[in-house]
Formats: sequence, C-alpha cells, structure tokens
Amino acid sequence: MKRAACMSGVLLILAASGAWAQDDQDDQDDRAKTAEAQTCYEKLVDTYLHYDKASWDEALKASYEHNRQFSMKQRTDIAYMRRAATGYRPTWWKRTKSSTGVSFQVEVWGRAFPVKYVPSDALGASGILEFDEHGRPQVAATWQPHLVDSMKPLGGDAAKAHQMRVGDEAEAIIWHELGHCYINANFNLDQLRELYFDYHILYMSLHEFFADLSALYHCSPPGRKATILIRISEVHWNDVNDPHVRGALGIGSYMLATILSEPEKWPNFHLPTVVPESDVERKCILYMYEHLDPHYTLEEDRQLRDLAGDLVKKHGTTIFRSKGTIPLPNKLIYKMTTSEDRDNQTERDKWVAERLKKAIDAGLVTKVSKTLGHPKRFKLPPDW
Repeated sequence: MKRAACMSGVLLILAASGAWAQDDQDDQDDRAKTAEAQTCYEKLVDTYLHYDKASWDEALKASYEHNRQFSMKQRTDIAYMRRAATGYRPTWWKRTKSSTGVSFQVEVWGRAFPVKYVPSDALGASGILEFDEHGRPQVAATWQPHLVDSMKPLGGDAAKAHQMRVGDEAEAIIWHELGHCYINANFNLDQLRELYFDYHILYMSLHEFFADLSALYHCSPPGRKATILIRISEVHWNDVNDPHVRGALGIGSYMLATILSEPEKWPNFHLPTVVPESDVERKCILYMYEHLDPHYTLEEDRQLRDLAGDLVKKHGTTIFRSKGTIPLPNKLIYKMTTSEDRDNQTERDKWVAERLKKAIDAGLVTKVSKTLGHPKRFKLPPDW
C-alpha cells in the first residue's frame, strides 16, 4: 500500500509538473501574442497618421488576426480610424485625377451635391459655372490632377520633418476647394448676389474660413497637417484685406483658445516659452503652426478633426447669420471683419497672455527647435 501510495504521489507530482510547464508555455505564448498585437497596433497608428490608401488597407487587413489580443482602448482607437478613413478616399476620388473635365457627386459636411471638375495648371480654384432655371448654381472646381495621390516628397525642411508628400498638399487643396463649392451650393442666385455685393469682404472671408475647416475635417491626417502648414504664410503676412488671412486667423483663434483652455491635452502643439510683448494671439498662432510636432499623437489628430467638425456642425449656421461672429471656447468671440473685431482682439490678446503665462509657470510649455524655413511649396501666393 505504501509503495502504491508513493507511486501515486510521484504520478501526481509529474502530472502537476506537466501542468505547470504547460501553463508557463501558455503564458509565454500569450505574452508573445500580446507583444505582436502591440507592434501591429503601433504600425497601424503610424500608417494612419501617414495615410495613403494602399498602405492603410494592407495594415488594417494584417491587424485582423490580432483582434483578440488588442486592449479595449486599442479596439476603440482602431474602430475610430476605420470609421474616419472611409471618408478620406470616397468612390469618386479616382475622378479627381482625371485629365479631362468630368462631373461627379461629392459629399461635404453630410450634404451631397454635383461638382464639375475641370483639370488645369491652377494650384486650386472654384466657382460657379451657371444657374439653372430655379436659380440654383452649378458649382465647379479645378486643380492639377498629376499632384493627386503623388508620393513624391514635398519640398522644404518642415515638410521633410513631417514626412509629407506632394499628394498630401493636393488633398488639402481638393477638400478646400470642395468646401468653397459647398458654400456656393447652399445659396441661390439672389442670395449670392446680395452676399457678394453687400457683404463682399465678410462673405469672402467666411468662404476661406469654411473651406479650410472642410479640409481640416475631411482630409486624412497628413492632409490636415498640410492645411495648417499652408496657412503659415497668411498668418505671417497678416494682410487685413486678405480673406485668407481673416479665415486662417479665425481658425487659429479657435484652436489657440481650445488648446490654452486644456494645454495638457495638446502636448505636441507647442507654444512660446515667453509671452509675446505685442500682437499676442497672432504670434502664438504662428508659433504653434511653425512648431507643430511631427510626432503628434492619434488622440491629438482626432481632437483636431473633432474641433473642426464640432465648430461647423454646432455653430456653422450661427456664424453666417451673425455676420461672422465665432464663439470661442473661452467665452470670448472672434469677428471675421477686422474693423468690427478690434475690441475683441484686445480682449483675446489679454486672455491669451494670461493663460500662456499660467501654462508656462505650470511647466506645460517646453522649448522646441524652430525649423530652418518654411517649405517652398507651402509658401503659396496670397490669391489662392
């Protein structure tokens, strides 16, 4: 009996040892799968932030085998990226590269309408071809088709730092022009005549404001960056008669108020380490654009896209009806027309100075190196 008991004990020990060895092997396998899933997730995020459709489709397909190993946050991030990416290259996108004129249906801000595309050597333009018998406009747009989806590196050291391609700039231009088309398509002949002749400065500035917001929302992440970098020139020039400037500063004012309200949420949107002595808001916007970190996060890109989307969806109609009054997150306002914005500008400069000093004192502002110069291709002529 004792011998049998001993043998049973040995068998139990051997069985337990085998189970422990199997558990250890299972743990190693799980850790390996988790590590593979983490690598896959990081690659997927990087591919999304440097978006081109072929690479994204390939990375997304490769991620399916790791679904079970992804954390809840990773699954949420992937679901967001998949959802957002469906709009970056709609079915009509292939027609943007056509070498001949073609009409197609687009969707901007949830509204579908036809656009006549006319290829040309213009960097980008839009307008109205004609009106139908009901006074509805036939909108048109143009750009250089050979630039679309080009993987050729974009010139300039800032573009090099952001790994940007010619196609990224073209994407920003296309969605910008379609944003113009969206505005024109929303009015009839009589309304457009009144807006153009009675509110010309305001109307043209609002056009640029909404066109850039359209690019910030509808573009892929590289196109979003291009939209910001393109406007460095306008913010630098600060020509009060240029509608591009007023539109760009309107978006910059909203972005800056958002970021300074919660700077900890935007660690890669850098701000000056010293409060400017004058022209505080504009100089902070310019610094923020010039020093945008090439490695900003998925969360920050999502916040930027949501910022543009929420501004249009929540306040777009109100901004038009209030003659260009933009409500800012800090309870101040930006008025699109310079002559009507002077007192508001003084209040905003004061608020920005106070909040920036607070952020600096809290250690939320870090010193960064400035790029050697603006990318040549981003220094666009003021009439674009």
